Amino acid sequence: MNNILLQTDVYKMGHMEQYAPGCNKVYSYLTARSDKNFDETVFFGLQYYIKRYLSTPITPEMGEEFLTYRKMILGSNSEEVATKIRALCQLGYLPIEIKAVEEGTIMPVRNVLMTITNTHPDFYWVVGFMESLLLKLWYTITVATCSHQYRKIVNKYFNQTDEETMDAAKDFQVHDFGYRGDASEEGAAISGVAHLLSFLGSDNVPALPCAVEFYNADINGAPILLSVPASEHSVMCSFGREDEIGAFRHMLDLYPTGIVSIVSDTFDVYTVLTDFAETLKEVILARDGKVVFRPDSGNPEYIICGNPEAVEGSNEWKGAIRLLDEKFGSSVNSKGYKVLNPKVGLIYGDGMYIERYIRTLERLKEMGYAASNLVIGVGGILRNYSRDTLGFAIKATYVEVNGEPREIEKDPITDRKKKSHKGLLSLLKEGNEYLTKDQCNVEEEANSLLKVVYRDGKLMRETNLAAIRTLVKEQEEIEVTAL
Repeated sequence: MNNILLQTDVYKMGHMEQYAPGCNKVYSYLTARSDKNFDETVFFGLQYYIKRYLSTPITPEMGEEFLTYRKMILGSNSEEVATKIRALCQLGYLPIEIKAVEEGTIMPVRNVLMTITNTHPDFYWVVGFMESLLLKLWYTITVATCSHQYRKIVNKYFNQTDEETMDAAKDFQVHDFGYRGDASEEGAAISGVAHLLSFLGSDNVPALPCAVEFYNADINGAPILLSVPASEHSVMCSFGREDEIGAFRHMLDLYPTGIVSIVSDTFDVYTVLTDFAETLKEVILARDGKVVFRPDSGNPEYIICGNPEAVEGSNEWKGAIRLLDEKFGSSVNSKGYKVLNPKVGLIYGDGMYIERYIRTLERLKEMGYAASNLVIGVGGILRNYSRDTLGFAIKATYVEVNGEPREIEKDPITDRKKKSHKGLLSLLKEGNEYLTKDQCNVEEEANSLLKVVYRDGKLMRETNLAAIRTLVKEQEEIEVTAL
């Protein structure tokens, strides 16, 4: 569906005739109202929606298609609605201005992230009409925010248990396994780019061309997305249950150098980590690279760190990290934590939500192991959110009627958390603290941290993946210093 006029809600189809007579301006803002899951947001995705949707010319054919579908849904088209839609199509572009913070900006919830207003008095209604599409930013922002939370966890535990020489490994500690878990190809692609703001590791192929096309990622520059050869259960099963070790040998023969990931829980992960590991030990130690074992079934914390309720001394009680240590050895770093032999590693790719990841890293720390020993894969967990996760909303706070300004607000007595700002808005920053000021005058609004990104059908301020990553990293360094 390429008709942007149809990418809206039904009730928006009639708002152009519902505003106060004489209305000539509407001013709205985007914010995340809820801190029940995360207390901050990573702003990301606006450039994608501008390039993908808002920059598309609007044609008379689009207008007639809109009116056809509107009549099918609502039963009729008023003359006013038809006139306004056709006038927009004659104009040929969306006469709105969008101001926003820089993509990659991390700041507390309940701040203004973006404002939208019309640039032509006849098209005040377009601001609200585009709300449904622009509110899709909740998805890219929420995924970017979730990945950033994982990165904060990585930074914290690396800071406590790993040497600075391991800092480069942080980029690969949380790997995107989420392509198959997304609801659409488009969603998988752009959410995959959102993850790449905080990490390099990903199996989400559509994220790469998306980053190149919409965020000017340089294919000849720094790495955009990286991964390694890896097996799956069908591959291992194809050798037959009786020759599972043959599948391991085949993988090692295929990939004699570099990192290779081998799924290890097709049948008995403990047999793999003991008997198979012993049989293949010489080959693994002789490789120029690392063999990463991948268990993916059961309670991750217990599989990795050991089940304290199991028989003491058993493989289940020991867990994967200790079994690999027993078989291949480890060294102790300057902070006093064990680091597995660099010839082997461990990745877990199922059910590792944030709270469980923290518990697992905390247990590893208590056991005397550095955080770098464990890589995790996350898929649906990154995307298992809704608009309500951060309480995203776009609300109008200012209108003009016959040229006269009116500061407006939403303030329901049944839910004070939904109270909106009022009037023109300005985003300020004092030190590292952000503040949203409302009821501003025109000059204050113009001097806000929000900058014009889109106006009258054109992208006015373009960024790229490298710049966004740099901004995110700079803010992460401030957070790490505060740990």
